[in-house]
Amino acid sequence: MTEGKNGNLKVLVIETMQTVRQLMATILAGEYKELLFAEDADEGYRMAVAKQPDVIITDDFLARSGGPNVCERVRGNPDLRDTPVIVTTARGSSVSELTYFETGCDQLLRKPFRCEDIHYAIRKAVKKQHKEGTMIQVLFKSGDIDMVDAQSLDRLVREQELICFRRQDGVAVIGRDPVRSNRSNEYCGPERRNCLRKLAGSNHSWAGG
Repeated sequence: MTEGKNGNLKVLVIETMQTVRQLMATILAGEYKELLFAEDADEGYRMAVAKQPDVIITDDFLARSGGPNVCERVRGNPDLRDTPVIVTTARGSSVSELTYFETGCDQLLRKPFRCEDIHYAIRKAVKKQHKEGTMIQVLFKSGDIDMVDAQSLDRLVREQELICFRRQDGVAVIGRDPVRSNRSNEYCGPERRNCLRKLAGSNHSWAGG
Protein backbone atom coordinates (compact mmCIF):
# COMPACT_ATOMS: atom_id res chain seq x y z
CA MET A 1 0.00 0.00 0.00
CA THR A 2 1.22 3.50 -0.77
CA GLU A 3 2.79 5.32 2.17
CA GLY A 4 1.62 8.79 3.22
CA LYS A 5 -1.73 10.47 2.89
CA ASN A 6 -2.79 8.63 -0.26
CA GLY A 7 -2.36 5.34 1.57
CA ASN A 8 -4.72 6.56 4.28
CA LEU A 9 -7.50 7.54 1.90
CA LYS A 10 -10.95 6.02 1.69
CA VAL A 11 -12.24 6.26 -1.91
CA LEU A 12 -15.85 5.68 -2.97
CA VAL A 13 -16.55 4.83 -6.63
CA ILE A 14 -20.15 5.07 -7.88
CA GLU A 15 -20.48 3.31 -11.22
CA THR A 16 -23.32 1.33 -12.83
CA MET A 17 -21.31 -0.85 -15.20
CA GLN A 18 -19.65 -3.85 -13.57
CA THR A 19 -16.82 -3.90 -16.11
CA VAL A 20 -15.94 -0.29 -15.29
CA ARG A 21 -16.10 -0.98 -11.55
CA GLN A 22 -13.70 -3.87 -12.06
CA LEU A 23 -11.40 -1.65 -14.11
CA MET A 24 -11.45 1.06 -11.44
CA ALA A 25 -10.73 -1.58 -8.78
CA THR A 26 -7.68 -2.68 -10.78
CA ILE A 27 -6.45 0.89 -11.27
CA LEU A 28 -6.90 1.88 -7.62
CA ALA A 29 -5.91 -1.41 -5.95
CA GLY A 30 -3.11 -1.18 -3.41
CA GLU A 31 -2.91 2.61 -3.57
CA TYR A 32 -5.47 3.59 -0.95
CA LYS A 33 -6.57 2.50 2.50
CA GLU A 34 -10.07 1.41 1.50
CA LEU A 35 -11.99 1.18 -1.76
CA LEU A 36 -15.79 1.32 -1.71
CA PHE A 37 -18.04 0.60 -4.69
CA ALA A 38 -21.72 1.39 -5.34
CA GLU A 39 -23.87 0.57 -8.37
CA ASP A 40 -26.11 3.65 -8.44
CA ALA A 41 -26.47 7.12 -6.99
CA ASP A 42 -28.86 6.17 -4.19
CA GLU A 43 -26.65 3.34 -2.95
CA GLY A 44 -23.61 5.57 -3.36
CA TYR A 45 -25.10 8.36 -1.29
CA ARG A 46 -26.14 5.96 1.49
CA MET A 47 -22.63 4.52 1.50
CA ALA A 48 -21.11 8.00 1.59
CA VAL A 49 -23.21 8.88 4.65
CA ALA A 50 -22.31 5.64 6.41
CA LYS A 51 -18.61 5.40 5.48
CA GLN A 52 -17.57 9.08 5.18
CA PRO A 53 -15.11 8.63 2.27
CA ASP A 54 -12.27 11.08 1.63
CA VAL A 55 -13.00 11.25 -2.11
CA ILE A 56 -16.06 10.35 -4.21
CA ILE A 57 -15.73 9.34 -7.88
CA THR A 58 -19.05 9.10 -9.69
CA ASP A 59 -20.06 8.46 -13.27
CA ASP A 60 -22.44 11.03 -14.75
CA PHE A 61 -24.78 8.43 -16.28
CA LEU A 62 -26.14 6.24 -13.50
CA ALA A 63 -29.02 3.82 -13.22
CA ARG A 64 -31.23 5.97 -10.98
CA SER A 65 -29.81 9.47 -11.12
CA GLY A 66 -26.77 11.21 -12.53
CA GLY A 67 -23.52 12.60 -11.20
CA PRO A 68 -24.86 16.11 -10.64
CA ASN A 69 -27.51 14.64 -8.35
CA VAL A 70 -24.79 13.00 -6.28
CA CYS A 71 -22.96 16.33 -6.07
CA GLU A 72 -26.06 18.17 -4.90
CA ARG A 73 -26.83 15.62 -2.22
CA VAL A 74 -23.26 15.57 -0.97
CA ARG A 75 -23.06 19.38 -0.87
CA GLY A 76 -26.39 19.52 0.96
CA ASN A 77 -25.20 17.24 3.77
CA PRO A 78 -23.21 19.08 6.50
CA ASP A 79 -21.18 15.94 7.19
CA LEU A 80 -20.21 15.50 3.53
CA ARG A 81 -20.24 18.97 1.99
CA ASP A 82 -16.42 19.31 1.98
CA THR A 83 -15.87 15.88 0.42
CA PRO A 84 -14.30 16.22 -3.05
CA VAL A 85 -16.44 14.84 -5.89
CA ILE A 86 -14.84 13.79 -9.18
CA VAL A 87 -17.30 13.19 -12.04
CA THR A 88 -16.28 10.93 -14.92
CA THR A 89 -18.09 11.38 -18.22
CA ALA A 90 -18.09 9.93 -21.73
CA ARG A 91 -20.44 12.61 -23.03
CA GLY A 92 -19.52 15.23 -25.57
CA SER A 93 -19.40 18.98 -25.25
CA SER A 94 -23.17 19.25 -25.90
CA VAL A 95 -23.75 18.38 -22.23
CA SER A 96 -23.70 21.36 -19.90
CA GLU A 97 -20.43 21.46 -17.99
CA LEU A 98 -21.91 24.45 -16.19
CA THR A 99 -24.44 22.08 -14.60
CA TYR A 100 -21.64 20.16 -12.94
CA PHE A 101 -19.90 23.35 -11.89
CA GLU A 102 -23.07 24.73 -10.28
CA THR A 103 -23.83 21.55 -8.36
CA GLY A 104 -20.38 21.42 -6.79
CA CYS A 105 -18.37 18.97 -8.90
CA ASP A 106 -14.68 19.52 -8.12
CA GLN A 107 -13.30 17.93 -11.27
CA LEU A 108 -14.72 16.64 -14.54
CA LEU A 109 -12.71 13.72 -15.92
CA ARG A 110 -13.47 12.72 -19.51
CA LYS A 111 -13.42 9.11 -20.66
CA PRO A 112 -11.32 7.43 -21.79
CA PHE A 113 -8.79 8.52 -19.21
CA ARG A 114 -5.38 7.09 -18.35
CA CYS A 115 -4.58 5.39 -15.05
CA GLU A 116 -2.38 8.32 -14.03
CA ASP A 117 -5.24 10.76 -14.75
CA ILE A 118 -7.45 9.30 -12.03
CA HIS A 119 -4.58 9.18 -9.51
CA TYR A 120 -3.68 12.79 -10.31
CA ALA A 121 -7.32 13.84 -9.85
CA ILE A 122 -7.41 12.13 -6.46
CA ARG A 123 -4.14 13.79 -5.37
CA LYS A 124 -5.58 17.21 -6.17
CA ALA A 125 -8.76 16.28 -4.31
CA VAL A 126 -6.65 15.43 -1.27
CA LYS A 127 -5.11 18.91 -1.35
CA LYS A 128 -8.58 20.38 -1.12
CA GLN A 129 -9.72 17.96 1.56
CA HIS A 130 -6.71 18.65 3.78
CA LYS A 131 -6.60 22.33 2.80
CA GLU A 132 -2.98 22.10 1.62
CA GLY A 133 -2.64 25.37 -0.21
CA THR A 134 -5.50 27.24 -1.81
CA MET A 135 -7.14 25.09 -4.46
CA ILE A 136 -9.70 27.00 -6.53
CA GLN A 137 -12.34 25.37 -8.71
CA VAL A 138 -12.42 26.74 -12.25
CA LEU A 139 -14.50 26.34 -15.41
CA PHE A 140 -12.35 26.61 -18.53
CA LYS A 141 -13.62 27.99 -21.83
CA SER A 142 -13.10 24.48 -23.20
CA GLY A 143 -15.78 23.27 -20.77
CA ASP A 144 -13.34 21.40 -18.52
CA ILE A 145 -13.70 21.68 -14.75
CA ASP A 146 -10.62 21.44 -12.56
CA MET A 147 -8.91 22.79 -9.45
CA VAL A 148 -5.89 25.10 -9.60
CA ASP A 149 -3.77 27.02 -7.12
CA ALA A 150 -3.89 30.80 -6.75
CA GLN A 151 -0.80 31.39 -8.89
CA SER A 152 -2.22 29.33 -11.75
CA LEU A 153 -5.54 31.16 -11.42
CA ASP A 154 -3.84 34.52 -11.97
CA ARG A 155 -2.11 33.24 -15.10
CA LEU A 156 -5.27 31.65 -16.51
CA VAL A 157 -7.24 34.85 -15.92
CA ARG A 158 -4.58 36.90 -17.70
CA GLU A 159 -4.56 34.49 -20.62
CA GLN A 160 -8.38 34.57 -20.73
CA GLU A 161 -8.64 30.79 -20.47
CA LEU A 162 -11.44 30.77 -17.87
CA ILE A 163 -15.15 31.50 -17.83
CA CYS A 164 -15.57 31.54 -14.05
CA PHE A 165 -14.13 30.25 -10.79
CA ARG A 166 -15.51 29.35 -7.40
CA ARG A 167 -14.61 31.44 -4.38
CA GLN A 168 -15.48 30.62 -0.78
CA ASP A 169 -18.31 33.14 -0.90
CA GLY A 170 -19.65 32.15 -4.31
CA VAL A 171 -18.77 31.99 -8.00
CA ALA A 172 -16.86 34.84 -9.62
CA VAL A 173 -17.28 35.34 -13.34
CA ILE A 174 -14.31 36.49 -15.40
CA GLY A 175 -14.83 39.80 -17.18
CA ARG A 176 -15.71 43.43 -16.49
CA ASP A 177 -19.30 43.39 -17.69
CA PRO A 178 -22.07 44.16 -15.13
CA VAL A 179 -23.23 41.30 -12.95
CA ARG A 180 -26.62 39.88 -12.12
CA SER A 181 -27.63 37.11 -9.78
CA ASN A 182 -29.38 34.10 -11.31
CA ARG A 183 -31.55 31.54 -9.59
CA SER A 184 -28.45 29.53 -8.61
CA ASN A 185 -27.05 32.56 -6.75
CA GLU A 186 -24.20 32.79 -9.19
CA TYR A 187 -23.27 35.85 -11.19
CA CYS A 188 -23.00 36.65 -14.85
CA GLY A 189 -23.18 39.80 -16.93
CA PRO A 190 -24.78 40.16 -20.37
CA GLU A 191 -21.73 39.11 -22.40
CA ARG A 192 -20.76 36.33 -20.05
CA ARG A 193 -24.34 35.10 -19.89
CA ASN A 194 -24.33 34.58 -23.64
CA CYS A 195 -21.15 32.55 -23.37
CA LEU A 196 -22.62 30.45 -20.56
CA ARG A 197 -25.78 29.85 -22.58
CA LYS A 198 -23.65 28.19 -25.26
CA LEU A 199 -22.22 25.83 -22.66
CA ALA A 200 -25.50 25.22 -20.88
CA GLY A 201 -27.66 24.84 -23.98
CA SER A 202 -30.85 26.57 -24.93
CA ASN A 203 -32.89 24.93 -22.13
CA HIS A 204 -31.01 26.70 -19.30
CA SER A 205 -33.06 29.59 -17.97
CA TRP A 206 -31.26 32.66 -16.63
CA ALA A 207 -32.95 35.18 -14.40
CA GLY A 208 -33.11 38.53 -16.07
CA GLY A 209 -32.12 36.95 -19.44
